[in-house]
Amino acid sequence: MVALAAAGVLTAALPAAAQRPLASIDAQTGVDANPYTSDEDVAVGEELYASRCSVCHGPEGRGDRGPDLTRQVYRHGNSDRAIFMNILSGIPNTGMPSVRLSDKEMWQIVAYVRSLRAPAEMAETGDADAGRALYARHDCGRCHFVDGEGGRLGPELSTIGWSRSPVHLRASIVDPGGDIEDDYRQVRVVGADGSPTVGVLLNEDSYSIQLLDMAGRLRSFMKSDIDEIERPQVSLMPSFAGRLDDPELDALVAYLSSLRRR
Repeated sequence: MVALAAAGVLTAALPAAAQRPLASIDAQTGVDANPYTSDEDVAVGEELYASRCSVCHGPEGRGDRGPDLTRQVYRHGNSDRAIFMNILSGIPNTGMPSVRLSDKEMWQIVAYVRSLRAPAEMAETGDADAGRALYARHDCGRCHFVDGEGGRLGPELSTIGWSRSPVHLRASIVDPGGDIEDDYRQVRVVGADGSPTVGVLLNEDSYSIQLLDMAGRLRSFMKSDIDEIERPQVSLMPSFAGRLDDPELDALVAYLSSLRRR
């Protein structure tokens, strides 16, 4: 499970043909409240979570590449049914896949998620306003897009507070190459004359390649006209390890975590 971020609830407003059939009796009959909430159900849910969800949400639900589940506030619904439907159907345009289990097993995961609570020492302490100033001072908007402004070389951050945990955000600032999203991997095209163009891949087929260069310009090349294509496993984003002290890192993470535009 990569992001419990959007409720895939059934809606009568959609025509029947537009609704994807769900292999779930409870989904189709509209069960709202979790019928499996005993301590035993929570324990089974913890085991199911560990095998299917922890890789993205962290072993204790505090988040990693997926959001922190201990907050108990999710982007598109906090009800039992909303969480159940997210597990069942996945979330379009995110890394959250459909997890097909029995209805009882999915409810047991819901029960475990409901039991998660952030420990007091994990509370965010950074100054989001100071983080906003740091974001501007280091020209992060040159590559990142927030609320209609910024560049496109890096991931859009307008809703990053929903989709990434503070733990993952901090790690990405200190070690950007540790987890590079596929859409933002570096590509280096070397022309026949030896001149390089560096950017992120937009499209590629057997005959051509298109990328967004470091100046944010669309560049297109015929493969017959270039010498080689290199794909360094290095992030275009520089590391801020040693450039920001701990309070500054806390502040920047607090600012990014606050970005939750709906």
